[in-house]
Amino acid sequence: MKKVLPILFALVLMSGCSNSAQLDQIKIDTYKSMYTDILNASDFKTSSQYFSIEASLTDLGDSSYRYDVIIDEAKVAMYDVDILVIQDNGSLVISDKMMPSIGVFEDVTYYMIPYQVNTLAHYVKGIALNGISESLPVRLKVLVKWKDDLNKPYIEYFDFNLVLESTTT
Repeated sequence: MKKVLPILFALVLMSGCSNSAQLDQIKIDTYKSMYTDILNASDFKTSSQYFSIEASLTDLGDSSYRYDVIIDEAKVAMYDVDILVIQDNGSLVISDKMMPSIGVFEDVTYYMIPYQVNTLAHYVKGIALNGISESLPVRLKVLVKWKDDLNKPYIEYFDFNLVLESTTT
């Protein structure tokens, strides 16, 4: 019996590590699937009937530029929200840069429901994703995926070509 307990304990620990590795692999596979979906999509939009989406570009002053994608003002209940932004049509195979995402790698689920905000329970008013680019213009493709209150899945694709607004004095 004394020999059996340590062996059982070791097996439990090893199965926990295995489950964690499996969950990580599922998250990576989900990311790759979403990335591929964006690259293969052809029905891009610049706005949605379900929420507000906008993209902007800011000069950081060091030959780099920050892009921001903001999704907010949900007009319908959105459950299990996942978002991925890819920059400049990057190929998944050659991209060593992780693209901005939410809902993919986190161990939480995000919800956007009109007039309901509870950040501790992950009910958010909006979601902002950003990244850095070293060149202009910045082309962004965005995938927003969610389910409605009947668990029906929705996916929308967006395409933004961002340039700096010139300011004259």
